[in-house]
Amino acid sequence: MEEDKLIKVVKQYLNNCRSGDWNHALRVVKWVKILGEGINNLDLLITAAYIHDIGWANILPKGKVDLDTVLKYEPQANKNSSKLINEVLQKMNFSNKDINTVVRLINAADKHESVEEDEAIIVDADTLSKLCIEHLEEKFTKNSYKELINLWDKELPTRFKTE
Repeated sequence: MEEDKLIKVVKQYLNNCRSGDWNHALRVVKWVKILGEGINNLDLLITAAYIHDIGWANILPKGKVDLDTVLKYEPQANKNSSKLINEVLQKMNFSNKDINTVVRLINAADKHESVEEDEAIIVDADTLSKLCIEHLEEKFTKNSYKELINLWDKELPTRFKTE
């Protein structure tokens, strides 16, 4: 995988996603590289990290949103993901096997559930990337901050599988 080429292609899509999705993707990639060091399919994990929120492309208007809006449109974004993942990765000549792996990884991230080691890495990287004030400020309206923090306080500790 040529990361620079991937960035060039994916950034076009993520610029049409929710506010802050590009910066969030960069944080997920950073965590994937830390948690996945030495794993066989690190390139595919990095690819999944960059495009895991691609399904949000052209779903919501530009700007920050509240949590209720995200939850309302999340099923539509998840449904949109598979089509866009295939579109992007086929443009980049990924094999069907590798595309299926990336789709599997992104499905794990979308569901916040992992079975395989590589799924745990992407789920944990996505979760860790949210644990900063920038994530809230870039993506959400202020009226959602407390609700998000309460949700994360309840759900995030049970998601972590990597050490």
